[in-house]
This record gives sequence, structure tokens and C-alpha cells, in this order.
Amino acid sequence: MIIVETISGGVNCTTEEYEGDVDTYRGDIQCIKCKKKAWFVRSYKTEKIDRMACFGAKHKDGCNASTILFSSDDEQSHEENAQSEDIRVDLDKIGSQSIYISEPNNKHGDEESDWTASKKDKAIGNASGFPLNKSLRQLLTNLCKNPEYGDKGQTINIVADSGVSMIKGLLSDHIVPLNNIKREHAGSRKIFWGTINNLNLKDGSLWLNYGNYNTEPSIILDQELRFDLLRNFKLKDVSELDGSDVIIVGNVGFSPRGKATIKTGFTKYMSFRRRKRED
Repeated sequence: MIIVETISGGVNCTTEEYEGDVDTYRGDIQCIKCKKKAWFVRSYKTEKIDRMACFGAKHKDGCNASTILFSSDDEQSHEENAQSEDIRVDLDKIGSQSIYISEPNNKHGDEESDWTASKKDKAIGNASGFPLNKSLRQLLTNLCKNPEYGDKGQTINIVADSGVSMIKGLLSDHIVPLNNIKREHAGSRKIFWGTINNLNLKDGSLWLNYGNYNTEPSIILDQELRFDLLRNFKLKDVSELDGSDVIIVGNVGFSPRGKATIKTGFTKYMSFRRRKRED
């Protein structure tokens, strides 16, 4: 898409208008046709590719506003006979991850792109499904593919470096979608997950926003964690996370206006499932 509309007023917004006034449009854009939240994808170029800016969204089935293929690197991954397995996440075994890097090229256009790309089949886990020791990334994949994945009666045990269980019990008691955070979730550690539709910097901290950064949930990483994020996920620019799915083990608090903010102690307590334009 190269045109979206504002959620607050239904006013059309082009890629040039968005990039020229990010603070006005951030967290307030959606697909004109199916009304799903949208995010901005900057223009970029590599040695072989030169792409113009566009908007992405997880469109509803049947929406024909999408003209560009976005996919995750596990789009065709699968598991077998693992829906009801109990889960153990050993944070001491989680390594760094790579995120696709590109250079901005300040390119915009007035015609929709008509290119698509094939999807590669990639299996995760062993031949018979996931092993007992799963990563947060694998748990996120399952939740994205099936939001009711956590309702199968599984137990989960998330273990820190010291061997202490950070979270232990029924998965359904600890999984919280970003769009369903309530005050009752404050006061105890939870596993939050959902989509990052935009992000911004405020007083050195990085805000990963589900939607409107003034009213809807955000994940806040202080300056030290922001630098850790860049280093540990091999990011050149945090804007690469726009449109990504995220999972984070942390605590939620609420501002006087009722906005939910999530914080965590280390970047290894979170993971991403990035959606990108395939080339």
C-alpha cells in the first residue's frame, strides 16, 4: 500500500506525508479497506534492490489493498504432534539473532508495486516437532500462527541463568496478548506478545508501540537496553522492527491515564518475528 488512512479521522495519508510528519501519523494509520492497523516501511536499497516506501498491514482475508508480499522467515515452518506438549524455555541457551539490514533511499511512488516473492519452506524443531526445550521465538511463532495455542492445557517453565523459574504453571495463565492487557495483569511477571506497529525514542528510551503511543500498550527499553537490543539482535537501525511480532517476559504497569507499559530486565527475555518484504 502507498496510501492509508488515519484511525482518528479517516484522512488519507501517503508515504511522503507520513515520512514528513511522523509524529502526527505514528500509531494512527490503518488500511483504508479492511481497517487493520498499518505500519510504515521505509524505502531502501541494497546492492541488487531499490525499493520505494510503502505501508504494511496484516490484512483481513479477502482484502485486496495489499499489493506487496510481506512474510516472516518462518512463514512455512511447522510442528507436528506438539500442540499439547509442556514447554520449557531455558534463557541461558538463547543466542543472538540477526535482523535484515538495508540502507534508506528516500524513494516514494504514486503507483502500487505489483511484485511478489515465493515463500521458502523452513522447519523448526526436530523431525517429530519441537523438542522439549523451546525458545521464546518458537513460542511466538506458535502464537502468531494460532492465537489459541496457549489454550491446550500445556504447562510452561521459563528458567533463568541461575536455574530459578521465572514463570511456571499453565501457559494459559501467563500468556497475555498486547491488545488484551488489563489492570489485573499488573503485579506479576507475564508473557506478553503481539505486533509492533510503530516505535519512537523518548528521553533516550525506545518505545515499541502496539498502536497509539499515547493510549495503547508499549514496551519500554531504557537507553542501556536499547543499545543491548541493537547489539544482541545485530540491528543497524531499530526501525527494522516496525511491523514485527514480539514476545517479552516482563511486568506491566499503568500510567495515570491508563496506558499500559511493559518493562523487562534483559533483551534475552524478548524475541521478534520480523515481517519483511521478500526479495
